[in-house]
Amino acid sequence: MYKTPELDTIRQRIDGLDNQIHDLLMERADLIMRISEEKKKQGIQIVQPAREARMIRRLIARHREPLPEEAIVRIWRELVSCVSLLQTGLKVAVCVPADTPEYWDMARDYFGSVLPMQKVQSPLAALNLVIDDKVNFAVLPWPETEQDKPWWPMLLDSMGSNVSILQRLPYGDKENYAYHQHPALIVAKAGFDTSDDDRSFIALDLDASISRARIMDKAKESGLDVLSIYAKSDPHSPRSAYLLEAETYLGKDDPKLEILRTHLGGTEPVCRVIGGYPAPLVYKSRKKDPAAA
Repeated sequence: MYKTPELDTIRQRIDGLDNQIHDLLMERADLIMRISEEKKKQGIQIVQPAREARMIRRLIARHREPLPEEAIVRIWRELVSCVSLLQTGLKVAVCVPADTPEYWDMARDYFGSVLPMQKVQSPLAALNLVIDDKVNFAVLPWPETEQDKPWWPMLLDSMGSNVSILQRLPYGDKENYAYHQHPALIVAKAGFDTSDDDRSFIALDLDASISRARIMDKAKESGLDVLSIYAKSDPHSPRSAYLLEAETYLGKDDPKLEILRTHLGGTEPVCRVIGGYPAPLVYKSRKKDPAAA
């Protein structure tokens, strides 16, 4: 190995830093285990994507080069997964259609290298694994309008009503990947909480006579800024299902839901928040890149 006194000094400092980093990682793991034990005693859900999102945003806000921001996100996601998730015995089902292998890679990026994951070809099969408590999380394709057998109406049913959407993949603004072309959503039997910058999903079960245009108008009157709307209709059914993506955090008992329900009228309209996700992380390097604007 090529040596100089200066190189030896730098390498010794790096070795010392590696030991410090390792000590801090072990100390962090000990603290996380104490937090998890306390959560179990208090009946608090172990996984908290909102808390994790705030943590990552705080780190990115204080970060500086030359270490890439993407590396910081990957390192901390690995920490969260291997310590706070693995110790609870959590498992993940990932819907991976034959033509979209990106879902598996996105899930591995988010859940880390040690959390057990299994591939499932059908979104409904993956969701049923969560409902039946066979796995804790399911990674499912982003909704599409008039999709054949969409999975999201199941969150309106009695069996799936305790399942919520918690996160969006990809987690960060990774324009150098193909991931953003195939976004996905993570669902679990857990509550959706605010990270202070969130998007929400509202599922509607309405009289089939209520049009998409009317839904959009009434949502706006209810104070909702709708980003997208997806529909599931059956010409032989008197009811239609819609999924609204709103640019704000909504709790399950948010007053806007009752306002929207009243505005829609019709025959017993159902308006239910079925979760959401923290707003996607945008790296500082992307913000100041004119080509990214």
